[in-house]
Amino acid sequence: MASSIRPSLSSFRFSDSVTASRHGLRLHRHLLFSHLSSVPQAQFFGLKASKLLKTAGTRAPHAVQASTAVALETALEWIKKDKRRMLHVVYRVGDLERTIKFHTECLGMKLLRKRDIPDERYTNAFLGYGPEDSHFVIELTYNYGVDKYDIGTAFGHFGIAVEDVTKTVELIKAKGGKVTREPGPVKGGSTVTAFVEDPDGYKFELIERWPTPEALCQVMLRVGDLERSINYYKKAFGMELLRTRDNPEYKYTIAMMGYGPEDKNAVLELTYNYGVTEYVKGNGYAQIAIGTDDVYKTAEGVKLFGGQITREPGPLPGINTQITACLDPDGWKTVFVDNIDFLKELECETPSTELRVPAPNRSSRLEIGSPIIVVEAPKVIKTAASVPCLRANSGLVKPGDVGRIVSRKPKDVWAVRLAIGTYLLDGKYFKALEFDESEE
Repeated sequence: MASSIRPSLSSFRFSDSVTASRHGLRLHRHLLFSHLSSVPQAQFFGLKASKLLKTAGTRAPHAVQASTAVALETALEWIKKDKRRMLHVVYRVGDLERTIKFHTECLGMKLLRKRDIPDERYTNAFLGYGPEDSHFVIELTYNYGVDKYDIGTAFGHFGIAVEDVTKTVELIKAKGGKVTREPGPVKGGSTVTAFVEDPDGYKFELIERWPTPEALCQVMLRVGDLERSINYYKKAFGMELLRTRDNPEYKYTIAMMGYGPEDKNAVLELTYNYGVTEYVKGNGYAQIAIGTDDVYKTAEGVKLFGGQITREPGPLPGINTQITACLDPDGWKTVFVDNIDFLKELECETPSTELRVPAPNRSSRLEIGSPIIVVEAPKVIKTAASVPCLRANSGLVKPGDVGRIVSRKPKDVWAVRLAIGTYLLDGKYFKALEFDESEE
């Protein structure tokens, strides 16, 4: 990660002999420092601080303006080309199993995977309507011992597209779910919607729209300045403004933003209520995660366009997935995740029955204590520790290696003790080690 350059007043020297234009010099310095605020954030996009410092005493304001403009244009071009997709939305719950039951029984989602991190005292559950590598999903977070959160007034709701809102509401009622708005046309429109609440009080809008490849289709957040937010998400995040709708009767305006058509992709719904510029955030809703090809360039782009980096780019402890985190002008948090690392994480953790069906002649004879032999080298390996470490398999585990099973994990994942240590391996990568009993 490139180091940041932080200019200070003591870094610059101006001639004391220039007295007649003292007022002009002060303006000159003001312009210089206002433009230099972009220097530390633009190193990946061609803006060099050393060049700006060299011209500080002569034509620096114009040079800085030109360099900044080039850096901004370069950043915009890269952001537009970056392969970005909304991966998941994160919120905190007080009873993980209770919320999983609501999502699966009332909303029809599937539990895709769970991840427990005892050393950090939290557990995640991922739920959705399709595989994580191609669908937007929900990540529930349970922090040990915390059974209640404040949702606040800033978070709005999650949107779910369904074929028939009325029938879905009837099902939710039959399962004991809470309906807060009966089916009917949306305010100021004709689309049939309804609202329900999960056990922690988070609202879900059911939207009658079918068929759709992305049933979990919206995250609604309230903002204090809609135009500011639109510009930020367009430039810093590379999102498209898909549509806006003003509703004077109910005194609000919405803007739909995302990485593709609204009927095929999950989108961000920004809502501005007339005259309201501040909201209570609460501590329940956490963030949205977005995939990127380069978390370092992403962080620099966010800084260039007015975002605040709250976590510098780098690997996440425990799983080594590279991320960076930021806040938008309203304080909404987003985490950008390296695309390749994200897929590696899924390969290690996702119990996909489609991809990981145990071969009858392998796993059927495996049990704790069974000797095994590796038949295929996995691309990535994960340590069997309380805080697992994900790493590329650079020849550490290879065909022919032998070991012994020490425990079994969900689906066909096993903790296997090898000569180099104990690792979590999918059953497709090894088989039971057979001995020829005919030999003396």
